[in-house]
Amino acid sequence: MKFSAIRAAPLAFFREICYTVVMKKNQTICPSETPEVIAPELPKKEMPVRTEQQPSSRPVTRYKFRFSILILCVLGAGLALCLAAIGLTTWQLADFLQAGSPGSAAQWLKFALLYLVSGSLAVIIIALLIRSEYLLTGKELVLAFGFIRMRYPLESILSVHLFKGAGKLAVYFSDEKNKYMAIVIRESLYETFVKDLLSRSERIAFSFSTAEEEEEFKKKK
Repeated sequence: MKFSAIRAAPLAFFREICYTVVMKKNQTICPSETPEVIAPELPKKEMPVRTEQQPSSRPVTRYKFRFSILILCVLGAGLALCLAAIGLTTWQLADFLQAGSPGSAAQWLKFALLYLVSGSLAVIIIALLIRSEYLLTGKELVLAFGFIRMRYPLESILSVHLFKGAGKLAVYFSDEKNKYMAIVIRESLYETFVKDLLSRSERIAFSFSTAEEEEEFKKKK
């Protein structure tokens, strides 16, 4: 009996060592049969779940189209002419009404056409000045010129390139009809526009060229 007890003691000691090593690997120390919890318990209060906003659900961002000084002068002159035409037509109509004659249908048609043409052109010019912009949605890039809108799906955009030397930004498409489009906005908004566009589609690549590289490319041409 004594011999068997002495023989069983090393086996029990070996089992105890193995048990301790296994429990250490599981990062739990159990000095007794009922292990104590050493790590602090997680709070029972439900933690807020962070949900990432999908590109399609993101709000629309607008970037004002930047007209050149020459274009602004032309639009301003056109608007001034339209307003002058409306004023002149109004003055002629007032004289016509003061004459007291009913007039012919051709005269009334003339006034109607003058108001229609000059008024329509004035509205178009004002719309161009106010509503010319780029819109980025979750699915497309929209170029708005007054009442005209051209839509380009984000899936058709291959890359966006920044020409640092020329100070221009261009978007390239996979469509053969629309190979590229210049983004005419303020240069201070280039970085914001690029980040916004890239965040809406992972497929779109970004690249840039320095002034030296652009000069070398022109020489090769």
